[in-house]
Amino acid sequence: MNTQNQAQDNKVANLASVNTIDYNEKIQVDAHERFPEIFEPNQFKISIRKHRHPNCQKPDKHYTPDADILRKALAWWLAPAQPKPLGLVGETGTGKTEMLLFIADRFNEPVYIEKVTVGMSGERLEGSTELVTDDSGNTVTRQRLSQAATGYKYGGLVILDEVDKANEDLSTSLHLFVEGKPWTLSVFGQTINKHPDCRISATANTTGGGDSDRYITSQRLDQALRSRFGWLKTKYPSKAVEMEILVKNFPKLPISLRKKMVQTGDALRTAALGVNHDGKIDNPLGCVFSTRTLVHWGFYMMTFGLNRAPYESFEFSFLGSIDNDELEEVEAIVQRVWADDINKPLKELLNEKK
Repeated sequence: MNTQNQAQDNKVANLASVNTIDYNEKIQVDAHERFPEIFEPNQFKISIRKHRHPNCQKPDKHYTPDADILRKALAWWLAPAQPKPLGLVGETGTGKTEMLLFIADRFNEPVYIEKVTVGMSGERLEGSTELVTDDSGNTVTRQRLSQAATGYKYGGLVILDEVDKANEDLSTSLHLFVEGKPWTLSVFGQTINKHPDCRISATANTTGGGDSDRYITSQRLDQALRSRFGWLKTKYPSKAVEMEILVKNFPKLPISLRKKMVQTGDALRTAALGVNHDGKIDNPLGCVFSTRTLVHWGFYMMTFGLNRAPYESFEFSFLGSIDNDELEEVEAIVQRVWADDINKPLKELLNEKK
């Protein structure tokens, strides 16, 4: 049995030579050109990849970044050094991963998402070996770097998705990685160095305290690992921003319906997270209504057609995530916002607003 060298076979390594394109080549552009949301024209220049890397990922077209979080995340990105990886922590659906994809997309930066699970081992973080047949028909062993190791070695944005689910074994393996030191991949018997253009980030529902009643699979991370990250807290958009999102995506819906949709989302979040949406509440609703769910509701309201009521698309988009013992509370919240309108055909509601 032969062994193929990952350094020769790895797809990422070959990308730099395809059609003689150097994906590490950089150019200077006006920051306003890439981030008009927060920068004025001619404010300053930023460096981006000249050529769009094949491993770039497009963010959700419905996503609207929070300007304050975006500024802080960009300050981290543009810093001359990266002493701390960036950690985005917040409730599900607050746009943690989307924020990172949004920024990377504007920089033409490749993205490598490593999904962290409770049962993930340290070796899984490094990569794996697989049996394949080469062009000569021989069975060979090929080394396959993980997403994290690929970005670490060849450059790009590495996202440790849901890092607060890391068990003790994986947490131990993460230390050298997040510190940016030479990383020994025990599964391959080799050491790799962090690429100068590698940026490490993470998303999490908690900062690793292990005491969340809502996110029961979140683990307690050791203090040393938690302190390696610089954390930014994400939050749900304001009602005004959510109205803008609905206007942009569903301009045919009258303002009265869009307002009720936003009010419904806000009321459900208040039931789950408290008046200030900070989690300080007794007997909280178990599932949070995210902006993503709000957009899905609007999409299926339009897709289901004029003869269907808003409740039917709401039920399809959200109620499946609700425990049976909470359905009555959710129904009451919706009823307070919509009254009888929630069960009227969309056609009838549109006619009333003309």
